Amino acid sequence: MKKDINIKEVARKAGVSIATVSRVFNNSGTVKESTRKKIEAVIEETGYYPNVLARELAEKKTHLIGLIVHNMTGEGIPRTINGVNEVLEENQYNLLIACTNGNIESEMKHFEIFRSKRVEGILFATREFKEEHRDLIKKLPIPVVVLLQRTDQEQISYVAFDNYTFAKEATNKLISLGHKKIAFIGGPVTSVNANERQQGFMDALKENQLKVDNDLNRNGDFTIENGYCQMQEILSFNRDITAVIAVNDGMAIGAINCLQDHDIVVPEKVSVLGLDDTVLAKASRLKLSGVRYSYTDLGKKGAELILQQVESTEPFFEERLIPYTIYLRESVSSPTSE
Repeated sequence: MKKDINIKEVARKAGVSIATVSRVFNNSGTVKESTRKKIEAVIEETGYYPNVLARELAEKKTHLIGLIVHNMTGEGIPRTINGVNEVLEENQYNLLIACTNGNIESEMKHFEIFRSKRVEGILFATREFKEEHRDLIKKLPIPVVVLLQRTDQEQISYVAFDNYTFAKEATNKLISLGHKKIAFIGGPVTSVNANERQQGFMDALKENQLKVDNDLNRNGDFTIENGYCQMQEILSFNRDITAVIAVNDGMAIGAINCLQDHDIVVPEKVSVLGLDDTVLAKASRLKLSGVRYSYTDLGKKGAELILQQVESTEPFFEERLIPYTIYLRESVSSPTSE
């Protein structure tokens, strides 16, 4: 294997000073054409490339940002990464990514790994922001911005979706159309985002003096298959519902498939709305109603915020919520009266 060569050896081989080699490589300052060609020949012969990391460490800047994510599946996290990377590249920063599969020990380990890699800031996307995360982040000498979760801490900034508000607003839209018996298919009880959406749904019912029926308020696992199963369970308790809200598009499509298999026409008999607006919504034969919010914007806003914190001389707290739009399409209509 060819041994790395340093700038001193390039200068020695070319018979010039280190400063002259540096001027040639960086295309700065005045160098005689004959000297430039001699140095360029040595650079080509040796394959010399300056040790950028060493220089950045000497300047106490690595231009590295770490991103810890809980998974790399689905649409959300890949789009978030694209948004983060776009902003970092525009600002001459590079990105290091770690995937933890939602394991808290792995998350804690990668905070330390990134710190040892001298990253200047960390973006942290987790399913659940816990006390252990909070305690570790407060001790770190570098800024951290949490993605997807509210931290409820004024020392730890975050960028998230307003899950509670858009779920409540979507429920109110169905109620305003005349729906009074609405079922809800939620996510795992361990998912903070899913729980916020479920709470928004329940509070909308309560504020409109409508009953929260636990038999019609289910928890699932985000999949199409489970959406089908949860809808089947709901129908076994009550076939008089006029609308269903699902925590994501997959479960909404599963619910539609189940309703159709039971000869229940969507939306004439039962309206269906997903608290999502992914490619699955477009793949559905029936245009699915949903809530659109941008994971790409989540990544961009997170990257902008972490860079502001890196460049700031004083730590600061900021919360940013990504805007949303509710779309009522073919899967929702006013309930029919018989």
